[in-house]
Amino acid sequence: MKQENTRKKYQLKNWLKAGMILLLVCLGGLYFFKTSERFQKSDEVKITLKHDNFFDDSVAGILEDLDNEIGLPKKIYLVNHFNVTFYATGEIAAIDTFFYGEDENGETRTYLVDYNRKKSSKMTVYINNYAKTDYEEDMRLTPLFELLGNIKVKERVDSWAEETKSHTFGISYSGKRAFSSADSLQVINAENADIDENEDIDENEDIDGNADTNENSILSQLEYGGEVTGFAVTFSTGGEENTGEIITYIINPKYTSAAVLAQQNRQEQIDEAKNGAGNDTTDNNGNADTNAVAGNDGNDEEESGNGTPWTENREDGSVYFFLDSNTGYRLLVADAAAGSRFYELEMTKDGGQSWNQQNADPFDGNIGVAEGIEFYNENLGVIGLAGASGDYSTLYLTQDGGKTFSMIELSMDEVTELPDTAAEYGFSISDYDYCKMPQQKDGKLIIKVISAMGENDGILFESIDSGNTWNYSGISY
Repeated sequence: MKQENTRKKYQLKNWLKAGMILLLVCLGGLYFFKTSERFQKSDEVKITLKHDNFFDDSVAGILEDLDNEIGLPKKIYLVNHFNVTFYATGEIAAIDTFFYGEDENGETRTYLVDYNRKKSSKMTVYINNYAKTDYEEDMRLTPLFELLGNIKVKERVDSWAEETKSHTFGISYSGKRAFSSADSLQVINAENADIDENEDIDENEDIDGNADTNENSILSQLEYGGEVTGFAVTFSTGGEENTGEIITYIINPKYTSAAVLAQQNRQEQIDEAKNGAGNDTTDNNGNADTNAVAGNDGNDEEESGNGTPWTENREDGSVYFFLDSNTGYRLLVADAAAGSRFYELEMTKDGGQSWNQQNADPFDGNIGVAEGIEFYNENLGVIGLAGASGDYSTLYLTQDGGKTFSMIELSMDEVTELPDTAAEYGFSISDYDYCKMPQQKDGKLIIKVISAMGENDGILFESIDSGNTWNYSGISY
């Protein structure tokens, strides 16, 4: 009997030990889960909005409440916008903003702020959410204070409330913006603003601090094209009774003519094409390699371009390609009608500072939309022309640096197999007439022929003699 009791005590002791170990493991796992969860997610803080009247406290009051609780950076930059909705009484109804800056230790911290008066009296702040923090000066928050300080907000709201019977209003600020129309745009004169210096502004102001927009003002120049840029805040009516009233106040704007904008756009295309010069942008099946796009080496978090080594000027449709930093080519739109374009080929040897005509009619009288342009050396190159509908395209080969071109002809009668999707859609060999730009791999030029723009399944042709002859080589998905 004594032995039996001893055995039971021993078993109970072991069970207690096992239970304690299991409890410690569970607690440790829970602690690890909570701690890892904290590091995986941003910190969430609830902060009471004490300065809750926009007329009395403006944006500065909101930031003061945040700063008192969590400490804000001295210099704040926006990730996207700073939006505030408020009632006709000035009571703040909602806040939506995402900003960042350096803390006292020089570390970048982000702050995502959300507030809805109907749901809570507290703002929810998510600290250290992921965001692109490149410290763009055009996204500084400081100019918003200057803007609001020069606008009689309450008078504006009272006027709208009486005219429209609206009860809800809002402001939206996204840093420096560009405008091509003067509609609903009003200029603010701020002589000491930390915005754009050395800009002449008309000093005749109305009750909102707006510069008098006469025929000689900066806004009147928009009648001739171009754009004005400056830090701007938009006021609007909101809520269910939204009447669509909008005024955007812009401070110390700068005008840029249409001609200068066009030149800037061309330079951007040249720079982007230069960044893509020499990049290998394809895989072994003639498909664009999305990790090797123009201007990207495949290691960046964000890609640019469209997976091609050439770039398109979306303003005029011209297409640029650079063989190296100095030698470049462009298909320049000489004429356009009904969605189709007539192109000339120009060449530069000084990095785009000057261009000379290389071929007045590279597509031999045909019109359409440029599919692309690529040179493999100073003599060998290919240009492509697609129909305006995107149903077909044709390629042209040069072996003398673009002075002359010949249409590439593929022997479709050599094709022995079509992609599986051909049977699914009832396609025959004649439906495959869209030639994608050749890709160079291992000394070969590879052309994929698809049924229409945007399709992927296609027929492959290869050339091992710089495009003189082409042979069917299979299908690609």
